[in-house]
Amino acid sequence: MKKLFPAVLFIFFIPACATIDNLQQAVKCKYSLAGVETVDSSFTNLTLNVAMAVTNQSKTAAAKMNRFEGKLYLNDNEVGNISFNSYEVQPSSTSIVKTQINIPFDKIGKNIAGLVIANSISINYKIVGTIYFDTPLGQLPFPITVQQQPAE
Repeated sequence: MKKLFPAVLFIFFIPACATIDNLQQAVKCKYSLAGVETVDSSFTNLTLNVAMAVTNQSKTAAAKMNRFEGKLYLNDNEVGNISFNSYEVQPSSTSIVKTQINIPFDKIGKNIAGLVIANSISINYKIVGTIYFDTPLGQLPFPITVQQQPAE
């Protein structure tokens, strides 16, 4: 029985270390809003490409993200759900992850939609959400907020 306890402890200790390593990789990453661009507009909808830059500041380990789920805000008004698929960022490098979002005009108003289409510098874009990492103990969530401030 005395030999079984260390074996069981060891089996649970290794996955816990892997989870801590994944969390450290998330913390070592720097997240920023790489850009928002209008792809299409109609009488009722606005379609945007949204890009987020993820910089892995670790010099030795890749950062592997399972998915991102969050909300997109224009001038502090929530306009829709946004998600990014899985991606991996190599050590000391930056990856740009992109997604597309379709926003109804009734959610943002035609005046704001006009400013977005014109790529106005007075629009503040913000993404708030959670990145999920796969670990041996399950999915590990890590909350982030990134934003692009209007130019002054």
